[in-house]
Amino acid sequence: MNNMALNLNIPALLEHPVFIAETRPQKIHELLLELNTQDPLDIATHLHNELETLNRQKVSPNQRMQALDCYRTLVTNTTSALVTNYINSTLPLEDKAKSAALACEALWLELGYGYKLILIDLQNQLIKLGTDKSSALTIQRAMHAISQYALAHYQTYQTPPNHIWSDLHQLYFCAAKLGVIHTIIQDEPTQIQTKNYAYLLTSIEDTYKHTLLMSLAQPHHLIQQDISAITNYLAHHVSAARITAIEPLENSTGAFIINLISDAPPTPYNKQKAAPDPDSELLLHTIDLIRDIHEDLNKLQNRTTPANGSISPDANPNDYIELLAYLIKNWGISPKRFFNRSAKIGDIEIVAGTDDIHNIINTTQIVTTISNPEPNASNSPPSRWKILNISATGISIRRYHTAEKNIKVGGLIALRGKNESQWSIGLIRWANCGTRDRLDIGIQLISPYADTATAQTFQHGSNSNILVLPEITAVKQAATIIAPRGTYINGRQLAFTCNQRTEQIMLNKLIERTHEVERIQFSIIQ
Repeated sequence: MNNMALNLNIPALLEHPVFIAETRPQKIHELLLELNTQDPLDIATHLHNELETLNRQKVSPNQRMQALDCYRTLVTNTTSALVTNYINSTLPLEDKAKSAALACEALWLELGYGYKLILIDLQNQLIKLGTDKSSALTIQRAMHAISQYALAHYQTYQTPPNHIWSDLHQLYFCAAKLGVIHTIIQDEPTQIQTKNYAYLLTSIEDTYKHTLLMSLAQPHHLIQQDISAITNYLAHHVSAARITAIEPLENSTGAFIINLISDAPPTPYNKQKAAPDPDSELLLHTIDLIRDIHEDLNKLQNRTTPANGSISPDANPNDYIELLAYLIKNWGISPKRFFNRSAKIGDIEIVAGTDDIHNIINTTQIVTTISNPEPNASNSPPSRWKILNISATGISIRRYHTAEKNIKVGGLIALRGKNESQWSIGLIRWANCGTRDRLDIGIQLISPYADTATAQTFQHGSNSNILVLPEITAVKQAATIIAPRGTYINGRQLAFTCNQRTEQIMLNKLIERTHEVERIQFSIIQ
């Protein structure tokens, strides 16, 4: 693979464009100052039109670079403002969130086009004297735009198009040929740099590794805020990950194969069917990165904040303890699936959120015990979803377009099949959105049924709806309660009332915490 012509995803250039793009920096600045709107969506539309015009016509690399540099800071600021519209959204996205996400994707896609067009022109020049430094900056900027484009997909639970991977691999290979993968490329500080992780990625290699590792973090398993937290956290540590040529490995833990001629992200070494090809493949090693994360995790568990700046002293340590444990699992030993999935045809009813689950279980019990129940009805009626496949511990389902729009990764969910009387309890483990509000979710089943209860914490004196999950001796699963996030303190005492009986309990083990609930093991105080 000594030579490879660039075959990047770029738009076709028009021979006779209707509008001639403005490339004079002074004029562009004046035009941008005339934008008399504060609405990020309007600014995004204007910027997109300008970039689209610029990227469809022949312009010298130098002029294109100057024009793009004028737009780039505003693109960064505008997309940061737009992200707030979908960073905390339920799924599928409402119209406002969807418009903001599409605008972000479109802006980063166009900005990336611009830098890729410059690189192709620089590479096609007959006399390349002094172009290496310009090429290094151009590659870094193109990679950054592609990584932001991918991030917008991750935060809206979509799979980025495959072309991003072939582009990234080609850009990296081109930089390696030019000998510039480690060249320090310092961005001019802008107002936004303080809250943007990108300023920490000062080389092409670090930007490339950051984008690869974000894909390996399996963002569709995370809530949107955690995806943002990881992008920032990783930027402080990414230099610890290494890329090498294919080499013999004693242990494949933390080793991933990058195929430079593919349009795919890296894959775990231990999932390879054939021996790696040293001519077209590289190794990404994460073992030193994992070691760094372990150190940060130990500090957090000992109630100190890491001094390296990767975690803000104001951050909630519990959030990061869970996040770092998750990263160690995904960037270290890739999890194996223990049960095969089998396709299943049919529909299933679901209810999401603790209070609605509480109501539906109570309503169902009333219906089964009384012939004419009071129309207490649950706040939110069950919605019908299509079953995609089922395994021993989980199920994946697809939303019908009429179903509720209140899904979040990490959320609590109750499910009931066609002829079932009881509601099973599960947690939403991943989401995948598509066009026209398509939404697939994966659910881990944690209990075949639950009892509803009202808990009173002696410390707070306030009542909360909780669920009591039974002991399941077959899989050695102790009885647990599911309570609002923030309930668990080791040794804390609670009183809960279930089936008209009040129990005094002590909380003694946190099984799991998600963004909205905690699952806690307890013992009854006699």
